[in-house]
Amino acid sequence: MLTILAKILKALNSEQSPNQLAAAISLAAIIGLTPLFSLHNVLILLVVLWFRVNLTIFLVCWPLFTILGLAIAPLAQSLGADILQTPQLIPMWETFYNTLIGRWSNFYYTGVIGSLMIALVLAVALFPISKILIVNYRGKWLAKFEQYKVVKLLKASKIWQVYQSVSN
Repeated sequence: MLTILAKILKALNSEQSPNQLAAAISLAAIIGLTPLFSLHNVLILLVVLWFRVNLTIFLVCWPLFTILGLAIAPLAQSLGADILQTPQLIPMWETFYNTLIGRWSNFYYTGVIGSLMIALVLAVALFPISKILIVNYRGKWLAKFEQYKVVKLLKASKIWQVYQSVSN
């Protein structure tokens, strides 16, 4: 647990771009909120590896969004049923299902399509929000946090030693 916290602090305090950290949070939201064994999740994992987003932040946020995904599963089912049963979209879904990728995608399941729509909207909103928070943390909050007595005590503890060993 201490090692994970140290790695998160290392990522936040690193010279890595806020865009890379924000992208990790947004992509973790998509994978965490949707069912794991779906074609779009394979594509998201390839994007994570290709564009060099921060893997630590991605791997920490993924299970957190998975818990949130379980909580919103009924909403996703309802939204997915509405999307799949919209009369104007039924011919499109039938045509898509008749393709190989359409069958592999699992979009014909209400939970998959509903949770993907929720995840995409949330990921688009999370990117700028998390980027602003990361920039503010680095610019304003980091200096303020280091002045607190609690932080000074933490620097004298085992957590700081673990952080230092991870960062070197």
